[in-house]
Amino acid sequence: MSNAENQLFVMVPVPPGRVQEVYALLGQPSSPAQVFRAPTRQPTEDDRGWTEVLLRRLFNESADNARNMLRYIANANGEEVSTNEIARDLGLPKGAMSVAGMSGAIGRRVASRYGMDGPPWNARWRHIDPSNPDKGTETMLSLPRWMCDVINNL
Repeated sequence: MSNAENQLFVMVPVPPGRVQEVYALLGQPSSPAQVFRAPTRQPTEDDRGWTEVLLRRLFNESADNARNMLRYIANANGEEVSTNEIARDLGLPKGAMSVAGMSGAIGRRVASRYGMDGPPWNARWRHIDPSNPDKGTETMLSLPRWMCDVINNL
């Protein structure tokens, strides 16, 4: 890069809480290998378009309770966990409804900010007691293993 190019500046709006991240990034030496890294894994149908960069962004831009929920799901290493378990183990005041609220907030953000069709986790419903459907249903959540690895390393 020439000296003249080093003197040009571009104004980029950055949320105040992320300015230090930008400074840290700019303080690193630039190298084409860093900027244009090849993916470390091939996308699969389970990904539904999610990338490591988007997943990290989702996690970093989430509130503490939502981060705790994502970590809880990731700690299951691809196995399903119920919203009731999440609420109980995280001590959420409104139980599974608290998890539903966080999931809804993440879902809105995922659509509006990240342009994704849905959250990164897989969800299904099941009867709490299959022999007695009157006991209600619960939501089961899981993440693909690679997503668990990313979140568990944040």
